[in-house]
Formats: sequence, C-alpha cells, structure tokens
Amino acid sequence: MIWEIKKIVVLFPGGNYSTDCPLLYYAGLKFEYRGYEKVAISYGDLLKQHTSLDECIDDVKSAVLMQLQAYDLSKYDDIVFVSKSFGTVIAGWIEEKLCIEVRHIYLTPIKETLPYIQNEKNIIIVVAGTKDKQLDADILKQHCIKENICLKQIDGVGHRLEVLNDMDKNIEVLIEVLSLY
Repeated sequence: MIWEIKKIVVLFPGGNYSTDCPLLYYAGLKFEYRGYEKVAISYGDLLKQHTSLDECIDDVKSAVLMQLQAYDLSKYDDIVFVSKSFGTVIAGWIEEKLCIEVRHIYLTPIKETLPYIQNEKNIIIVVAGTKDKQLDADILKQHCIKENICLKQIDGVGHRLEVLNDMDKNIEVLIEVLSLY
C-alpha cells in the first residue's frame, strides 16, 4: 500500500480583499496544481457588524474556527495558510488555538499580527509593500530581522500590493509574489 501525503492550503482573506482577488486566487490555484486541497475562508457579514477591530477579530476567530473544524486539520501532513491583511491575525491565532503545525505565507500583515510572526513558527515568507499604510515598512522590517523571518518588501506598492493606475506594474508584482511560493 502506498501512503499518500495529505496536503491542504487554507486561504484567509483580508477585510476588503476576498479569496477571489488575484493574490489569494492564484495562490490557491498554484497550491491546487501541486495537489493540495483548497479551503477558502469566508467572514460573511462579520466585518460589517463591529466598530472596534478587537471585537471584530474575536468574532471572526470563532467563526473561522467553526469553519475549519469541519476539516479536521490534524489529519493533514502538510498545512499551508496563505493570509492577507486582517486574515494574517486570524491565521496566526488559528495555528496556536488548534495546536497544529502550519507553514505560513503572510501577505501584508497588520500590527496585530506581529505577535504571531515569530522565529519558532514555520513562516515561508512575509510579503508587504514599502508604502503600506496599515503597518509601517520599517517596523515590519525590524521585527522580521529580529525574528530571523524571510521578508520580501516590494518597493512602491501599498497595502493591496498594487500601484494605482498601473496595470503592467500590478501584473509584475503579482508574478513576483506568486514566484515566492
């Protein structure tokens, strides 16, 4: 009997960046081509129901935990979390809550994610733009240096890893980011 490795990729969207947007859509597709089962997390209307980020994060954590319990992640040999912005906080928390080994790709993390970006975690890469207004590029860079985490900062792009009105540059950035994993 041949033992097959069970692999899963879980996509965690941002607040205004769904799993159908290019960075997450193509990440999911790339992992599917490699034989991974794909799960795209949805926050439903939870993001619209709160005035404070902390309350929102707490509610979303519970909802995502319920979604993922249907998959019994403990049965997988290789688990990859690809998360964007707000989703980076949720992905980091889920790994700790479920006590599972995960490989992370953090796209444009926010400051609330920094406690999860640690040397002892299995982080493939952190990607952010130098003009990201959600988390200062220097703060992220210093944190990743301190934790010995691989960081790719893309010059001149903001939180969506895009440049306004420059489709050619946006496609270049998308190709660059996807080549990292």
